[in-house]
Amino acid sequence: MQYKRNESFRYTFTEPCKATFRLIKDANGLTEKEISKKGICEIIDISPHGLKIFTEYSIAIDKQIHVELNFTLDESPIDLVGEFVWSRRKINGSEYGINLPGDTYTEQLIIRELKNLGRKSMNMRK
Repeated sequence: MQYKRNESFRYTFTEPCKATFRLIKDANGLTEKEISKKGICEIIDISPHGLKIFTEYSIAIDKQIHVELNFTLDESPIDLVGEFVWSRRKINGSEYGINLPGDTYTEQLIIRELKNLGRKSMNMRK
């Protein structure tokens, strides 16, 4: 699977967005099997098809682990399941690239929330 890092619409936060996550197995099956408790992470950047997070936890992504993320960009809470694509070790933790499913509703929700966030940011600068 190729990661779309150069995707044309990618929003990078000036202040990372707080989020929670939990690792799950068999995200495509009828039942999601939880394999971790909720952890805290920060979203560094996001697009309708993926995002980059930072967390102090070390995650073995080679085991085909999926991740459930919960966060709020502007007003609407967003809950989604993604798949780890890459990882990069940092001094105080690790960064992870996560591929999101091609769900039209989720894509539109992310775009709408980012537009609202951008408008509020522009109004604050005036």
